[in-house]
Amino acid sequence: MNIFILEDDLIQQQRLERIIRTLLFKHQIRCRSLCSTAKPDHLLSQIENAADHKLYFLDLEIKHEKHKGLAIAKEIRKKDPYGTIVFVTTHSELAPITFTYRVAALDFIEKDLEEVEFIQKVEECLFIADSRRTIPVSPDNFTFENKYTSFQIPFSDILYFETMEIAHKIRLITKTKVLNFYAELHEIAGYDDRLFRCHRAFVVNLSNIRSVDKKNKLVLFDHDISCSVSRRLQKETIERMEALRQKEFLH
Repeated sequence: MNIFILEDDLIQQQRLERIIRTLLFKHQIRCRSLCSTAKPDHLLSQIENAADHKLYFLDLEIKHEKHKGLAIAKEIRKKDPYGTIVFVTTHSELAPITFTYRVAALDFIEKDLEEVEFIQKVEECLFIADSRRTIPVSPDNFTFENKYTSFQIPFSDILYFETMEIAHKIRLITKTKVLNFYAELHEIAGYDDRLFRCHRAFVVNLSNIRSVDKKNKLVLFDHDISCSVSRRLQKETIERMEALRQKEFLH
């Protein structure tokens, strides 16, 4: 899990970060990173390549803009449909408005609660977000977990996986973003019959292949995206792709 805090009051930011770190240690909840910032643009840039399930604690008012946190939540939802969003604020009167933004917030925590109650609410959010790491939010999601990482992404978005220069590190290329995480390529290939290892360094999503360029030994996807296919596996890649399409047609 990756945790993000958006809070422009430094004292409140440090308070929330301290509470979260204490609770993570107390309950041995695995957290790959905890990012605290007062800058919305910095937060949005940091979530692009975070592979794990993400939990966001967002202040509603940023730089005296009461609804800024809500606007940021909408941007987060575009990039991360399945992350867990929690609003933390002094503006309790804005709670009903959060529903009109359709960002599916988990909770609304008031900063001026008694400390024990505030900590309890943060704790509950951590428990729920941690439980969501491996629960499929869609029946057609690629849900991956090993000792290094866990994340979910719609199968329809996946183009291919490739090995990186760093040992045991994989790059996932999707229609909208790139994710880097630690795993073995054979773990990926054995996950689903839509995934096929067409090259020692690549596993492709057969359902998103547009065509195979035999001459240049390339698998082609939409928007001029491509990856390598070995000459030895070209025929099997095409056969598996056509078989999958036939199966999808019959269903």
